[in-house]
Amino acid sequence: MKRRGLAVCLTALMILSMLGGCGTKKANETAASRNTADKTTAVETTASDTNTKETETSAAPSNLVKKGTLTYAVAATFPPFEYMKDEDYAGFDIEMGEALAKEMGLEAEIMDMTFDGLINALKGGRCDIINSAMYIKPEREEQVDFVRYLTLGDTILVRTGTAEELGIAGPDDLPGKTVAVTAGAVEEMKCNELNEQFQSEGKEAINILSLPTSNDAVLAVRNSQADCMIYSSPSAAYLQEEEPGVFDAVTTFDNDTEIGIAVRKGDTEMKEAVETALQRLVENGTYAELMKKYNLPEELSYFK
Repeated sequence: MKRRGLAVCLTALMILSMLGGCGTKKANETAASRNTADKTTAVETTASDTNTKETETSAAPSNLVKKGTLTYAVAATFPPFEYMKDEDYAGFDIEMGEALAKEMGLEAEIMDMTFDGLINALKGGRCDIINSAMYIKPEREEQVDFVRYLTLGDTILVRTGTAEELGIAGPDDLPGKTVAVTAGAVEEMKCNELNEQFQSEGKEAINILSLPTSNDAVLAVRNSQADCMIYSSPSAAYLQEEEPGVFDAVTTFDNDTEIGIAVRKGDTEMKEAVETALQRLVENGTYAELMKKYNLPEELSYFK
């Protein structure tokens, strides 16, 4: 009986040992399988990250004047787009140039010069683009290609908080109002055109207050000598930046003048790279933030 009991115990121990071995083998196989899966996932993730990084920098063109740098020419004398402030470059275009370069994975470098030298600098290969609020005109389109990014027009400015009292919401509300303009400037011409329209409609004419300089027109509105003034949209934006809380922009109209970033004629690679980067700035909100920062009305957006 004792021998039989011992045999039963030995048999039971052998069975348990076999089961334990199978369990360990299966656990090891499972662990190995998990490790393989983890490594595969890690490889796939790394590949995915690499592809993402390549996508993030794929917009950078290969034909840069200076490797790793977007060199752009600018005439820094046109606020609020490009100007000098506290001995440094400032303005909508300056910040947009930095943002465009960043989207391409590049540094930005400014080449400042007189406006009439910009196109020659681009054509001569001294810069990659012109980023200087350049008005798009047929004679310029014959020499360079443009990436459009903004429109310009005329803005009606009133003293802060007086628009409703004066009943001015747009150009059709100007009959009988005193409007300050710079003598001989396009704004005076605009008022004359509006008066012809109002006369044909049997409305009262605008009282045009023509003054020697734009500063005189600004003072006339500030001192209540005029109800409002008509100012070019970039000048109005800059005035509001320099004198916050003094003037309200009622509306911007006839904003059919386009401005753009210039690239060399036929340089499709550079143009497409700038267009791609610019579209990203529109999509991520940078473009709208810059317009707001520099008091550029929403009506001027090329992407509205």
